[in-house]
Amino acid sequence: MSANENSNLSDVIQELQLADEIIKEGIADTMDMYGGNRSVGQIYAILYMNGGPMTLDELRDETGMSKGSMSLGVRKLLDDKIIHKVFKRGERKDLYQAEADFFQFFSSFFTKRWQREVSVNVHAVKQAQPKYQKILDHPDSTEQERSEAERKLNKITDSLKYYEFLDVMVDEFQSGDFIHYINEKYNITNEK
Repeated sequence: MSANENSNLSDVIQELQLADEIIKEGIADTMDMYGGNRSVGQIYAILYMNGGPMTLDELRDETGMSKGSMSLGVRKLLDDKIIHKVFKRGERKDLYQAEADFFQFFSSFFTKRWQREVSVNVHAVKQAQPKYQKILDHPDSTEQERSEAERKLNKITDSLKYYEFLDVMVDEFQSGDFIHYINEKYNITNEK
């Protein structure tokens, strides 16, 4: 191979690495933008761009993170169902692979957060409702206190409609029906 061919090959490899880094940074930034940890986003991006499963050691070498941080990040991604543990005959170490289907990634990533939002806020509303009602029913409450308690009770009770909507959205996303509907309506394909 001539010096010119070596130089051209080197340029191509550098361009490929640069393009990979741009995508990895974009994925990590997106994860950060939506409330995920940026370093966890980097783990996902590395697995996504790698094209095959990787061990924790390989991920650590690629990211420069400690094994402990790496393990926590991988566990978070497993919990969110956006990476998967895979089996490879003859490999003793755990292998991890990114969810390559962004529709599934989106569904898993957001529905978990929406479920948490519903759980936390419905619990808060259910705890607060009787306290506002107690103020409304208490004979020593002033008219101003009753008015304020009633306004707030109505407001938080109305918010339950939103959380019911969000709960339905979670069900629709998890079933795949909503994504299928949008893909059909707008002729978006998810072919590999």
